[in-house]
Amino acid sequence: MISDTHVPERAQRIPEKFTSLLKKEDFVFHAGDFTSVQTLKIIENFCTVFAVHGNMDDPELKSILPERRTEIVSGKKIGLIHGFGAPFSLPERVYRKFDEKPDVIVFGHSHDPYHRKIEGTLLFNPGSLAGSVFSQKGSYGILNIEDEVWGEVVYI
Repeated sequence: MISDTHVPERAQRIPEKFTSLLKKEDFVFHAGDFTSVQTLKIIENFCTVFAVHGNMDDPELKSILPERRTEIVSGKKIGLIHGFGAPFSLPERVYRKFDEKPDVIVFGHSHDPYHRKIEGTLLFNPGSLAGSVFSQKGSYGILNIEDEVWGEVVYI
């Protein structure tokens, strides 16, 4: 799970510490703000990508990626959305964007990792792969799907 890569505006490239972990059979959920279609294509060279667009993405990305989407993985429904507005109450706002509540909602926008449940749905923000104004460390998330679903944030 990644979000807010901001390549090349805030980071020159996707961190090798992240891409070196990926295998062709893996898949990545990207919660938006690639900023350019080239960044999407770079990640697609490593694995399958499920993605949505973010507020900082260029018009080409916004024309090919949806605002939100839902995928089924190992029997669990995973919602994906970037987020919008001020960071205050962001998890509640993205939660309300899904009529049929998924098991997990992965979101970005705030650059701040988040991991809490609302009425049985895990809200998970992996932070920013590029780092942010709040932290120089980039981060990504790993979603563990078993009987229960939980996420962990990994700092680069």
